[in-house]
Amino acid sequence: MLPYHPALRFKQGEYLATGKVARDIQKHIQPRFILAPPKEKDPEKGKPLTEEEIAVLTGERIAKHWPLYPAYLDAQYVAPFLGDGGLKQLFRIAQRRNEQLAVVATVKDLFNPIYRDFLRSSAPRIGIYLPYEDVDVDSLLKGVKAIGCETTECALFVDFTKAPLSVEGVSGSVAGVFDMLGTAAQWARIIFQGSNFPTKNPAENDSQCSIPRSEWQVFLAALNECSVPPNVIGYGDFGADHGEIKFRRKGGGSAPIRHIRYTGKKATFVFRGRESGKQGEVMRAVCERVLSSGEFAGQGYSYADDIIWRVAKGMSAAGTPSMWREWNMAHHMTRVVRDLGSMAGVTFADGPVSHVAEQHSLFTE
Repeated sequence: MLPYHPALRFKQGEYLATGKVARDIQKHIQPRFILAPPKEKDPEKGKPLTEEEIAVLTGERIAKHWPLYPAYLDAQYVAPFLGDGGLKQLFRIAQRRNEQLAVVATVKDLFNPIYRDFLRSSAPRIGIYLPYEDVDVDSLLKGVKAIGCETTECALFVDFTKAPLSVEGVSGSVAGVFDMLGTAAQWARIIFQGSNFPTKNPAENDSQCSIPRSEWQVFLAALNECSVPPNVIGYGDFGADHGEIKFRRKGGGSAPIRHIRYTGKKATFVFRGRESGKQGEVMRAVCERVLSSGEFAGQGYSYADDIIWRVAKGMSAAGTPSMWREWNMAHHMTRVVRDLGSMAGVTFADGPVSHVAEQHSLFTE
């Protein structure tokens, strides 16, 4: 079942989380990094990136946060702004920083000659993005031939974002897509990607709620229903986030929602703090609620869990919205890797934990 293939917006919270999760967890993650178009404000730069900056900074961030393990780079949302020349610069720099980085192409991109220049030397040589509602096997096979690959050298990312994952019986449709692709050809990997998380924060002010991990349950059911060998099928979601990829420039003046998303075995729990009050105090209360919820996996579960514990105990600052997103993602990815690992008999050790310092008396009693 491993590795895990999350679809991650290549934002600060996401790439920091992937770079900081435990090494034994990292080894079982092969993310699809999705680049934002230039209109999206870059948190580190405080402004939208230029074409040159997209290429250079993406390479630098891959080198710093994900230099050692396989990954996929999806530029479909930035491609219209970069053009072929900009894409060449982007892919060239990124693959120099990580030689195991494969480019992701749409079926239409397979007919663009520039993608041939960035095929990896070993399988999977390329990733191919397929919206589940628009799978055209004939066009897919023609595109693979046009780019000069064998199907066994291609990893397919099948996006089930628009599927009603919360509706019972959808697993049969997912299994049907797996079987259709598996019957058409042999592939390096057929990867499910989906999310049941809503596009708007579901928790009310100063409350909490849970969102079923229906994407996980649907995937497991489809795995049992389809005839494709389990070692070919891969699992992915969108981290602790929804799957609708729409990059918009945010208007000024809106306050960030103070909350933590915490993924459990069967659901993702959203702990939302008060809109009013000092941010540090509100987020400390949010972290305290995570600890007392009965869902807290323990300090050693991931570095993010230890940070949440520290904030709840008043030992660390409450962080920023980007940091909360990082903690959400780090815990989530650790959870999914552990879930997949349990199906394959792979276990993981807990990480280091913080302790409240004890103050000893200067005088002997």
